[in-house]
Amino acid sequence: MYTKVYSINTMTHLLPVTQARKDLLKLVDKVSEEYTRVDLTKNGKIKATLVSPEYLDSLEETIYSLKHSLKDIQEARKEFAQGKFIDFDDFKKRLRTK
Repeated sequence: MYTKVYSINTMTHLLPVTQARKDLLKLVDKVSEEYTRVDLTKNGKIKATLVSPEYLDSLEETIYSLKHSLKDIQEARKEFAQGKFIDFDDFKKRLRTK
């Protein structure tokens, strides 16, 4: 019916749009129940993707977190390059003294 492709955290299914049209109700259940995604192809190229609302929410939260953390990450990299950091042993010692 469709091709399975494994990505980092989910399984992706490739499916021609014409086949998806026939199986839409099953596909909706599949993405909802299995936390998976279905990439719909037209002429061999991915044109759309079906995902569950939970999966989409998770992606949007990750994007939001990264977007709002980027400034802090860049600052931390700069401080690290300047040697402004402590190693794990020093960190543990500081925790014990508090």
